[in-house]
Amino acid sequence: MRVPNLLILDFDGVICDSIDECFAASCSAYHGLYHKKRPAAEPPEAARREFARLRPFIRTGEDFVLIQELLAAGVSVSDQAGFDDASRRAGAEKRALYRELFYRARTELLERDRETWLALNRIYPHMAIALARLPAEAPLWILSTKEPRFIVEILSAHRLEVPEKRIVLSEGEPKLAAAERLRIQGSFDAAMLVEDQIDHLRGNANDRVQPFLAAWGYVQPEWLREPAGIPLLTPEGFLELVDREYGRR
Repeated sequence: MRVPNLLILDFDGVICDSIDECFAASCSAYHGLYHKKRPAAEPPEAARREFARLRPFIRTGEDFVLIQELLAAGVSVSDQAGFDDASRRAGAEKRALYRELFYRARTELLERDRETWLALNRIYPHMAIALARLPAEAPLWILSTKEPRFIVEILSAHRLEVPEKRIVLSEGEPKLAAAERLRIQGSFDAAMLVEDQIDHLRGNANDRVQPFLAAWGYVQPEWLREPAGIPLLTPEGFLELVDREYGRR
């Protein structure tokens, strides 16, 4: 009997559309906690649009607060290199503070109004279908920069269960390397990594790890046109992959 491949999913942009929650938490972190000002009750729609435009450049949680800084300063960034340069200019000390404030703001929002917080974290419809189809024994792991406790909260609210021990916080380790580590630890012949940030998938030289770019996530249009040899997964393609590898319940 064939042992199924290990399936490793990113969370934000693959399982969950969390852009509204990240906007709210980062706005509170930057304006409320960092500058000690009351954030606008209803931020300008232009700010939301710009936040969404910059979302594909995010690498870690503190980057959401950096976007708020760029918006407040009227600084325009057009590509990943420009965003990474802005991050370097911010410096390690400010980035560490932004990270602390972002997670504090997220926790405060969750504790103050759990229902609103959960409503801001939507599961992509096809992912809800796919995760519900997966048998309990399917080798599924989540590899994310979001803290596992938040992921558990969101999944549970949508009646989706992934054991917290299978949710790995991705910090400081390239995702391809983390995928290989999980593959070896579980003694799997192969692993599949589904991610929406193409830089996490580039440069793979390991034929035991198959990267896939999620077409539905926070992706730049050019990534979809030229995915640099990385297979592109549509929502329909992901459902087919799940059915093919793990079968229906």
